[in-house]
Amino acid sequence: MESINDSDHLDHILSHAQQLSQPIVIDWMAAWCRKCIYLKPKLEKLAAEYETKVKFYYVDVNKVPQTLVKRGNISKMPTIQVWKDGEFKEEVIGGHKAWLVIDEVREMIQKFV
Repeated sequence: MESINDSDHLDHILSHAQQLSQPIVIDWMAAWCRKCIYLKPKLEKLAAEYETKVKFYYVDVNKVPQTLVKRGNISKMPTIQVWKDGEFKEEVIGGHKAWLVIDEVREMIQKFV
């Protein structure tokens, strides 16, 4: 999973994904968030399953400009979003059990691949 550093970087990623007609997944997280830390390796495993169809990214909300965080409309962590065709499509807010979150994320991705 590659990090997204600012809004310009997100624009570049969205533009590239749009050219490929592929969705992207963004994990909005924070280094202090225990559930985020626990979830990340499970998301990385999921990313490997979709390697050729979906690119996975993460944003550490404390290490990026707040304009990027506002763009994602993030209020809770972890929030996992699918973006396609240059825009936000759907999200899972993952404050519950990691395996349930992963199942919900998988279902969400299936709608857009």
